[in-house]
Amino acid sequence: MVARNIVPARTAVATPDESLVADLLPPMLVLLATLAGAALGILLLNRWDGNGWAYAIILLLILVTATSDRLRRQGQLQWSSITIVTATTLLPILSCTAFGFTDNNFVYLSVLGVFAAGIMVSSRAPYQATQAAILLYIILLLAADVIGQPRPTWFSAIGKILFLVILLLSAATLSWAAAYVVRGTINWAIDTAQKSERREQLLRETQATLERALLEWDLLNEQLYRTTLELEEARAAAEAAYRSKSNFMATMSHELRTPLNIIIGFSTAMIEHPEMYGDVKIDEQVLQDIAEIRRSGQHLLGLINDILDLAKIEAGKLELNRTNLALPPLLDETIRTAQALIGDRPIQLRREYHDSLPTVLADEVRIRQVLLNLVSNACKFTHMGEIAVGARAETDQVVLWVRDTGIGIAPADQERIFQQFEQVENADTRHHAGTGLGLSICRWLIELHGGRMWLESEVGKGSIFFFSLPRTRSGPDGSRTA
Repeated sequence: MVARNIVPARTAVATPDESLVADLLPPMLVLLATLAGAALGILLLNRWDGNGWAYAIILLLILVTATSDRLRRQGQLQWSSITIVTATTLLPILSCTAFGFTDNNFVYLSVLGVFAAGIMVSSRAPYQATQAAILLYIILLLAADVIGQPRPTWFSAIGKILFLVILLLSAATLSWAAAYVVRGTINWAIDTAQKSERREQLLRETQATLERALLEWDLLNEQLYRTTLELEEARAAAEAAYRSKSNFMATMSHELRTPLNIIIGFSTAMIEHPEMYGDVKIDEQVLQDIAEIRRSGQHLLGLINDILDLAKIEAGKLELNRTNLALPPLLDETIRTAQALIGDRPIQLRREYHDSLPTVLADEVRIRQVLLNLVSNACKFTHMGEIAVGARAETDQVVLWVRDTGIGIAPADQERIFQQFEQVENADTRHHAGTGLGLSICRWLIELHGGRMWLESEVGKGSIFFFSLPRTRSGPDGSRTA
């Protein structure tokens, strides 16, 4: 699986400072406006006439509050918070101009500005605000005569400054710690929110992918259904054509056999019984031509019989007359037929079976047809050496074979020769022309019996055609069954 970096499309998330300032500015502005109004009201009710600095400080606080609110509304949150922090830190120090240095507790309100600086501005702002407040306090102390306030003793002034420094530095430290915790919490919350958004986006993409996959699956199912219907129609048409072909082959075979039997019968009679024509003497050349007619007719009849068997097998109409078949007499008959086919060629026939072979459940006519076909092929393609017919009993079957020392069959052709109308191309096959149906029909007949047929061969050394047949077994009542 290939890893992908998923960057979800989302709206910009505010930084921790902006998010915190946006939440704190409105209540701070309301608080400052309330304090300014309350202080102004108290001065007016008490008819304060000590000096004008008190009114100036309150008006400055109102002006700062209005300016900060305006900056907030314009979206300049950083400058708005700096304005408030500066005012809340320095205006209490400026109260010395109105209330003096000795008993003025308003200066300690600058702690609020220092504490707010860490949360609303930055982590360094509390210490900067502390420095500004101490510096302003020292300046006002040195200019006490200018602002019209009595100068305290140096001992009192130094103690006042030290206390104010300690108080403001403590507030700055607390503000820094509080800002660190608050910003860490906000960063964690925002990071968690961003991760949640990424997971949500990934889930959406996964859901979209699944929906596309399901849609493609539906389309493939529909296509498969249409293809299946088309295949069913094609299969039905092919089966109909196959049945038509088989019926045509069976019909034509039956129609051709009758005139061929007549041709073969008359030609045989003319050759073997010329006396039936009286004193008419048939010329030797004519007899040779009639013999060729008989041979060609017999070849054509064999071809038609093979086609008829093939048509019956393909149409499923070939019925087997199964009986408990004793194999030794059938094998003896096959050897006698092979002897007649060999003639005077230097070929030795071998008998590789015992008379104690068990019976098999098979159709005698069809098994004889298989054996004769295999022996006939062995005689055609063996010029010297030996031909053997054998059988052996196994646990649940009997294996039969026909072995020869003929030309052999190449490995590439060993499976092909069992197909319809297939023959190995060589000089012997051209000399002994055949239909190419014999072996395919033999294999089908053996498979119909519940057995199988196979071949072992080597070019130049000969071939062995094997086939198996199921043995008969004794039933509970003593009957013989497959």
